[in-house]
Amino acid sequence: MQCKYQLQWYDNIPIVSWLMLGGKCRKCKKSIGYAEIFAEVGLAVAFVLSFLLWPTQESLTSLNAVECVKFGLFLVLLTIFTILFIYDAKWCELPTSLMLGALGVAIIYFVLNAWPDFAIDWLSFAGSLIILPGFYYLMYKLSHECWVGGGDWILCLPLAVMLGNFWLSLMCVFASNVIGSVVVLPIAIKNKNRKAKVPFGPFLILGFLTVFFLSDVILKYIVV
Repeated sequence: MQCKYQLQWYDNIPIVSWLMLGGKCRKCKKSIGYAEIFAEVGLAVAFVLSFLLWPTQESLTSLNAVECVKFGLFLVLLTIFTILFIYDAKWCELPTSLMLGALGVAIIYFVLNAWPDFAIDWLSFAGSLIILPGFYYLMYKLSHECWVGGGDWILCLPLAVMLGNFWLSLMCVFASNVIGSVVVLPIAIKNKNRKAKVPFGPFLILGFLTVFFLSDVILKYIVV
């Protein structure tokens, strides 16, 4: 960011490049920061956990073609969400092109998940779109981007499609706000700055992942 050096392919090898460069820019020797290495290591861990926690792991381990493609699509989404997580955390921005790409992947996942009979509760799916992106779009409009940013409701679109259920999306709203409160409130109290701009995208992503992997438990024990 300091010298605008254009990264080469050998500067972009996950984990390896950061370690070889000592966390510094090849050209100006300024510190790159730790967000990149944490993201790369964290994404590797997230890939492994995704496999271990996959809801229909039996189909995945038996190499069911549709399930394998679904899992591959989820890993693509996870990669996009990681980029959005870091981007929003560092610069308080969510690139629209990445979010629309995530939406496209989510739609393909949704179609495969419903294959072949498409026995979908369309009312619940519509409710998912209303409660998650609809809620944050309303907050964005009413507050003139003071409560949430303009990109947050767009990020909620692929999240709502992936969850595809009203109750799961409602729990995603709840989980995201709880995680956000736990992280932000102590910082706000310590710094005594109530007007500080806080990126909400990372909390939405964490809330989504929590609900996605606990979806069976939520639908079985929490939703009446």
